[in-house]
Amino acid sequence: MSDRLVAEHNVTPLPLLLVDSLAFWLRNQAVFWLAALPIAGLSAAITYLLDAKQQFVDLRNHWGWDFLFALIYAMFLDRWIKETLVDDASPCDEVDNLRRSTIAVRFLGFVTTMFLAAMMLSWVQLLGIADTLTDWGAPTGVTVVASTVLNWLPHLLLWATLFAGFALVLPALSAAEPATLGKAWRLGRPVHGTLFALVFGAAFLSLLALGLSVWGIQLLPKKPWAAAAMAGAWRLVDCLLLTMVGHVLATLWRQLTDWQPPEPEDHPYRGMARSRARKA
Repeated sequence: MSDRLVAEHNVTPLPLLLVDSLAFWLRNQAVFWLAALPIAGLSAAITYLLDAKQQFVDLRNHWGWDFLFALIYAMFLDRWIKETLVDDASPCDEVDNLRRSTIAVRFLGFVTTMFLAAMMLSWVQLLGIADTLTDWGAPTGVTVVASTVLNWLPHLLLWATLFAGFALVLPALSAAEPATLGKAWRLGRPVHGTLFALVFGAAFLSLLALGLSVWGIQLLPKKPWAAAAMAGAWRLVDCLLLTMVGHVLATLWRQLTDWQPPEPEDHPYRGMARSRARKA
């Protein structure tokens, strides 16, 4: 039987992977909140400052903020992937070194490339949807949320297709293994549908959360803290979605490559688990 057929047979279905990622998130609450709360707090602080100070009005929608949080999300995703990779590892210095290692430059480079692709694809939008919904008599909240989501839907589909094709390069980089975009593409062929559903679903839910946060600002008092609170809540939702994405990517990569966590140098049966996995 070919390696590809074996990989297809051994890959866990996406619904089960998502359930497993939720269970993993519940077991690692301390790690999540220690990383997610500073991200949400930073977003809330920036939003509050930009709304409270009129001299910063021109910076409110600057693309630089999106780029900053794209890099922050990359660091969060890298950390969560590493936590997943060493979840069942025996405690040793090698495992600790991998868990504490800094994010790879190529990881940041890939995320930057995807951010630039998103900016270029952002020109593809559905126009006039908010006006159409208003003409139909849709409630204001529905109009706000639907227009936020649907105006970006074509761009989201194209970007998710591009990202999903090479997404498996991220766990390889987090594990400090040799990785190229071509190898990630070939490795991910058996699970391209799963990867697309994962990436598109997470991006769509993030966009939906953004629309709900915009609606929430309209419902809350017209105070700077209202926008700051909604911005922080949106970032928390994004961090939760990233935990799902990171765990699924790491799990798929391990299943497709038979990668095993590091073991101590003096382990009497070093590498035995990997050998058994390959024979199976």
